[in-house]
Amino acid sequence: MGSDVRSRAEAWNLWDKVWADSRIDYLPEPDDLEREFRSRSRLSSRSPKLSADAYLLAFAAVTGLRLVSFDHAFKSGDADVLVL
Repeated sequence: MGSDVRSRAEAWNLWDKVWADSRIDYLPEPDDLEREFRSRSRLSSRSPKLSADAYLLAFAAVTGLRLVSFDHAFKSGDADVLVL
């Protein structure tokens, strides 16, 4: 984190810039997301990070979108993820 940490005001300013960008859109949760999320989150680990990853993968799968991430942990999975 270090020098990348921002104040709350800076974070809100960044958020406003992101939402003003016409290339970014909000997608509501699809109706059948829960079934896919349950399937992808049946893990023995209690890590909240793995639950969040399962949610993102499920959302992408149900909507037919490709997940793009900086998280290299996605490289070990079988999902269609573009890791930058």
